[in-house]
Amino acid sequence: MDMGRILEDSFKYPASNWKRVLIFGVIVLIYQFSLQFFMLYINASIRVVLLIIPFIISYLLLEGYQLRAIGTSINGEMEPPKLNNWLKMLVDGFKLFIVGLVYGIIPGIILGVGFVLLFTVPSGLNLLGILILLLGLVILFIVSLIMVMAISNMAYYGKLEAAFKLGEIKERIRKLGWLNYILVLIIVVLLGALLSVGAAFVSFIPILGFVLACLIVYPYLYLFIARAYALIYLETMEDEPEEPLTEMKNFPGTETNPN
Repeated sequence: MDMGRILEDSFKYPASNWKRVLIFGVIVLIYQFSLQFFMLYINASIRVVLLIIPFIISYLLLEGYQLRAIGTSINGEMEPPKLNNWLKMLVDGFKLFIVGLVYGIIPGIILGVGFVLLFTVPSGLNLLGILILLLGLVILFIVSLIMVMAISNMAYYGKLEAAFKLGEIKERIRKLGWLNYILVLIIVVLLGALLSVGAAFVSFIPILGFVLACLIVYPYLYLFIARAYALIYLETMEDEPEEPLTEMKNFPGTETNPN
């Protein structure tokens, strides 16, 4: 696996079509703006109801577009996909939410039990709480590794159930080598964290900084990660047919368009 090529390509990918990045940025801006106000007015019931609608819609579109970017990248596209077929993008975002929810249930329960034992029960059980928390973190790490490949598998096949084909998912990771796979994901996460720090610094500029971070930095970050996931997945497909096995080639946004 050529990690250097994956990272270089992933960095260049968002810059191949800034217009689409900026349109995606509008979705990110709506999401971040509604999230900030949602947290600010969480105790004001009427305002929360009004804010939760754009929050949910923008969140699902954000997730759906990232899944589309993974799918079209696996399918050979060299630039971010078009933002069209909004209903399908919403549905894809919901699918991604379901995948995260299912994969997160077990580590979430274990971590929850650990926190309860550590902070809300007699001190004699604190050590047990710490051990359970450590176990939960280990399981969360392993599940996160599997989930990244699961998301890419779902993007490739275009079906929710593909995210739960654990045999195929583990085989794809085995092709890469668990150590190589973990290493490249750690690098992607670290670079993503640096971009997030950059976005946070930009956000310190009153109003304008927040808008710029949402329109440019965060969309760039999300597309960088999506492209990296797709290229990692492609490394597992060297012995497979070049043509997608499903309707993936008809994935919205795959056709070349100057917009």
